[in-house]
Amino acid sequence: MPDLTIERGRGATYSTDRWTVYEHGTYERGSVLEGQSRRVWLDDFATLDEARAAYPDADVIDGTTYRPQSLNHLPGEDL
Repeated sequence: MPDLTIERGRGATYSTDRWTVYEHGTYERGSVLEGQSRRVWLDDFATLDEARAAYPDADVIDGTTYRPQSLNHLPGEDL
């Protein structure tokens, strides 16, 4: 997965026509979600051109990179 993405604003509880920039990584040591994927909102723009100008290294995604978090990530858990 790329470090930065530009996509239409989509999530579990929202949807917008604005172009949204997200940073991707993993949760750090000490977090209850340690090692799981993390998606952080950075900014949003009215047009794709504005988003590309502000974040030229970001990949434009057709769709969404949103994924719900898993709570059964430890060995031996059957939730």
